[in-house]
Amino acid sequence: MSKANGDAAFPFSFKDPDGIMHIYSGMTLRDYFAAKALEGYWAQPNEALPPNRSHAEHRTIMCRDFYAWADDMLAERAK
Repeated sequence: MSKANGDAAFPFSFKDPDGIMHIYSGMTLRDYFAAKALEGYWAQPNEALPPNRSHAEHRTIMCRDFYAWADDMLAERAK
């Protein structure tokens, strides 16, 4: 995990019946923050698309915004 991604959000590990340790990092904190921003966006009442923008363009821009918000949260967290 890189510092830019905020390390792992939900890491876990377990030992299987053969005694082998399995370690999973889970999603990054950046992905988690972006997903929470998306969740908040979906909770809003439907809003009209901006003029002259397709649904695909709108989704692309919004996804970029969700990750920008996640990056801002990680930067603030690092202070």
